[in-house]
This record gives sequence, structure tokens and C-alpha cells, in this order.
Amino acid sequence: MFKKNLSPKIVSHLKKAPEKKHINDLIRYHCVSVRLNNFELSKLNTLRGNRAKGEWLRMASLQKLPTIVPTVNIDTWKTLGEINQKLNRIGLHIDSKSEDSKLTHTELFAVKRLIKELRQNLLNTDIWIKTDEGNAEDQKG
Repeated sequence: MFKKNLSPKIVSHLKKAPEKKHINDLIRYHCVSVRLNNFELSKLNTLRGNRAKGEWLRMASLQKLPTIVPTVNIDTWKTLGEINQKLNRIGLHIDSKSEDSKLTHTELFAVKRLIKELRQNLLNTDIWIKTDEGNAEDQKG
């Protein structure tokens, strides 16, 4: 039924909805070339990351580029992820307690501490500022 040289992605598309998909709708027959100057090629190479040039250009033209988390936010993302894991563990612990069991002072203290830490990290203005941007004031004096 399926040709052996088809990619697994195409085969899976055809198996999911064979009445809606046709093999000719999935195979890319058309080729488009583009000429770039040095600046444009450099910018393309920077933007595409680890993707092939053609793949990135196709995705960009179809407005299907993947979401990119800016590098300035990665440390913040990690910190908030760690806090989230701690809150989830406490939530699981609280959920596992019996209905008539009250929270201990230690449990309440842990929840309050994590909420305070989360709030500080969310409100801390330094985490959103790029440190190498320099001073925005006029330096001419």
C-alpha cells in the first residue's frame, strides 16, 4: 500500500486520515531558490539556530516558526521551574493527607516560604533586565 521510500512522517499522515490526505499533497516537489548578500546570510544563520536554511525559510514563510525563549530569561525560567516543583511536591503531600487532618505549622511555614520566594522572583525587576545593555542616560555630560 505505501511506498518504501516515504518518510515515516508522511506514512503516519496517510494512516491517520487516508481519505483526506493524498500522497501528492504531502511530498514537496517544488523548489524555490533565493540569493542573499553577506549580511542577509549572516542574519539567516543567526535566526535559524540548528535548523537547515531551507527548513527555516519554509517555516518563516508559512508563519510557523517555533517559539524561542530569549536567553535572558533562561535563568529565571529555571528558578521558577524549581519553585514550581517544590510547590507541586507540597501540594501532593497536602492532598495525600486525610480530610480530617489539619496542616501542621511546619507545612504552613513551607508553603508560606515558597510563596514568598515565588513572589520575590516574579516581582524582582533585575531578572528581566539584560545586564550588558549599558546606561540609557546621555553620557556626554
